[in-house]
Amino acid sequence: MGGTRHVREWTAPANIAAAVALRLPGAVIGTGMMAVLAGFFGPAWGTAIVYGWIAAGVLTLTGAVEGLLAVTVFRYRRAADSWLAEEVRRLAPRRRYRVYVAPGTSGVFALGGHTVGIGELSVGAGGPTPALQRVTAAAVDDLRGGRTRPELAMGWLAFPWFFAKLTAAAILPRRLHPVARGAAVCWCIAATVISAGHGQFGAAILGACVVTDLLLSAHTRRRRRHDANARPVPQLSPASAG
Repeated sequence: MGGTRHVREWTAPANIAAAVALRLPGAVIGTGMMAVLAGFFGPAWGTAIVYGWIAAGVLTLTGAVEGLLAVTVFRYRRAADSWLAEEVRRLAPRRRYRVYVAPGTSGVFALGGHTVGIGELSVGAGGPTPALQRVTAAAVDDLRGGRTRPELAMGWLAFPWFFAKLTAAAILPRRLHPVARGAAVCWCIAATVISAGHGQFGAAILGACVVTDLLLSAHTRRRRRHDANARPVPQLSPASAG
């Protein structure tokens, strides 16, 4: 891991408003999908299911539920006695943040409002290298500023939509993904205009959210490809003479 660029699976833009705005379309779509599914159980049960779904999303903002998700869903391992935990306590002595080792990633990151994690790929670095100390300070700053707090709640509300996109991507051949996304955007734009013209503003809002989410996802994919292409490719050193 060199420089200040690290893989941070859970990160946030410069402010909390940007984080919420980026994930709001998916959360609205996911809640709408859940409302449609809950409608099959009748008005009373359907309403209870939708309110329960939203309440569960709100509960992810609490430290207890966040810790439960970290251990059971993300399979993080507690690292309460590590140098990272000691560094977090030094940086935020009056806060109670949990420290975990996250499988399959690297760097140090903030999760929700109470969690600091280190990727297991970075554990091999051993002690607190200067690079890891810098990103640890950045992660603690994210938590103290509340910039990562909406992540879990918005992810929970958006889960039905996220699952639907994953299912569609798994069914369709990869070469058809751009065509399918373009067709979906065009169809949703037309549906949004027609719904608004007929006074069906709920459907129009959902259509606009689908278009916005698909366009944001396409932008994120292009940015990741650009960042990946911009990274220098390691080269073998030339053989020494003699």
